[in-house]
Amino acid sequence: MELENLIKTRRSIRNFTNQPVDLELVKKIIELGTHAPSACNIQGWHFIIIKDQKIKDEMIDLGSSIIIKNAPIGILVLYDQRTKNTEYQDHIQSAAAAIQNILLSAHAHNLGACWVCHLPLKEKLKKLFKIEKYLDPIAYIIMGYPQREPYQVKRKYQLEEMISIDKFYRKTPLQSTEKLLTLKKSLYKIYRHTPTWLKKLFFNKLIDKKFVKKFKN
Repeated sequence: MELENLIKTRRSIRNFTNQPVDLELVKKIIELGTHAPSACNIQGWHFIIIKDQKIKDEMIDLGSSIIIKNAPIGILVLYDQRTKNTEYQDHIQSAAAAIQNILLSAHAHNLGACWVCHLPLKEKLKKLFKIEKYLDPIAYIIMGYPQREPYQVKRKYQLEEMISIDKFYRKTPLQSTEKLLTLKKSLYKIYRHTPTWLKKLFFNKLIDKKFVKKFKN
């Protein structure tokens, strides 16, 4: 697939068929991810491929988005957090560059994928997966074969609205997509610290039904 078309047609996919994904293909896609730039060329990535349904269920019980449940493949992206540039969090930027490579590579191989940050507290993920202290969980990628042809989403702003030269100016203000953002952030913080048994018993299903945004793809 030609690069420009690949970039423009990639969409976040959350609904998958039951068709299994070949593990060697997943490894190939991750390998392409590691050709992304990394701060100071540290290349401090580590990836945990998750196929076991029991582990996905445990992650959901801890507070992960329920959309990870039915994805054939999950990839937990970790990165070495030992950085001197804490101001710009270059370890997160390095991980994000690899994630974008993985999303584009998955699309090139006719797979769907979605970048997920609705995850439990990092300390809980580290305990679940026995992750070494210096590695920071950054995000989770769900992956599989899409149920349908992706719905193409129109860009919200024209290019000229997003560019300024030499100094900042913007005629069209960026619109927040979240109403009552401060309240939602507070509630989300409380939810993250809610005991796992209470999440499993009540909160996870309620949050998925009432608060998780639903998408066409």
